[in-house]
Amino acid sequence: MDENRLEKEEVYSSGDGDPMGRAFREGVSKENKITMKTKRRSWRPLADLQGLTTRTEVVASEMGPLVEVPAMVRIENDKWIFERVSEETLMHLTHRLVIHESKGPRTIGATLDLETAMQVAQGMAMNEGSVVLIEPLRD
Repeated sequence: MDENRLEKEEVYSSGDGDPMGRAFREGVSKENKITMKTKRRSWRPLADLQGLTTRTEVVASEMGPLVEVPAMVRIENDKWIFERVSEETLMHLTHRLVIHESKGPRTIGATLDLETAMQVAQGMAMNEGSVVLIEPLRD
């Protein structure tokens, strides 16, 4: 029984105790190797992006012109929450906050009261060094 086991070990072993080690060292014989031609792909960035460009143009034409959507940002538990503003809330806004940039004036938001507008303007002045114009929305 022991002789039988030894014969099998010799068949499956390369002699250094590593089964199938010889196969990995010597590799596959040349007549058993498979050869394949590799496809050479040319990279053309503009042509590769053509499908994306076309799809974007189609979607843009279906959507029509972009329209500003009024949004409201609240901070709750140190997290920013963005919400779409209802028309009722828009009717209650009292002051617009505007900063002047090199490209011209830019509205950064609107508030429900003068006190909140003052707090935002003071914060922007202290933290950003920006001058904020508080503009009443109604006379």
